[in-house]
Amino acid sequence: MKKKKMLISQETMDIDMVRKVEQLSGTSVRRCFQCGKCSAGCPMATFMDHPPNRIVRLLQLGQWQRILAGRSIWYCVSCETCSTRCPNQVHLASIMDALRKLSWDQDGPSKESYVQLANRLFLDNIRTYGRQYEMRLAAVFNVKSGQFLKDMMLGPKLLTKGKLKVFHQKNRNIAEVEKIFSRIEEMRRKGEAL
Repeated sequence: MKKKKMLISQETMDIDMVRKVEQLSGTSVRRCFQCGKCSAGCPMATFMDHPPNRIVRLLQLGQWQRILAGRSIWYCVSCETCSTRCPNQVHLASIMDALRKLSWDQDGPSKESYVQLANRLFLDNIRTYGRQYEMRLAAVFNVKSGQFLKDMMLGPKLLTKGKLKVFHQKNRNIAEVEKIFSRIEEMRRKGEAL
């Protein structure tokens, strides 16, 4: 497969987005000198289209669209090996969190849009019921992702083993859960949280 050449110019560089990533992550991408220790230690690097050090390099070049269009940020498991190994204290795990947040907000062309969908549905369930309701999560995910029959054979097995409940009760502290969500939304508006 032939790789595309990357063209760097004032038009292709979006330094404002890089500043936003730095602000959200609390770390500077400019400190990275591309030693590669983060990628060498990353347990998920082989699955990523852009290993951790390349993510930082693309950010340094203002090429954040290439990052959001890939799957690397979704394969990061936030183990913080990269951050621990970095000799310049570039907290790459926080950068990955910031990029996932920005990708979520952008509704961009992520190859891992199912991950975004699952995250949103998971949080919607928590907000609605105060806990996870697996049957609803699976059903709504399958409908919204267009995979209607995906778990057709698995569902009955889980039901008979008592691992999946058809009916679900709301958490009795649902008002407390709503306060948590409201507090996080307020912090996001103020720029205090991802």
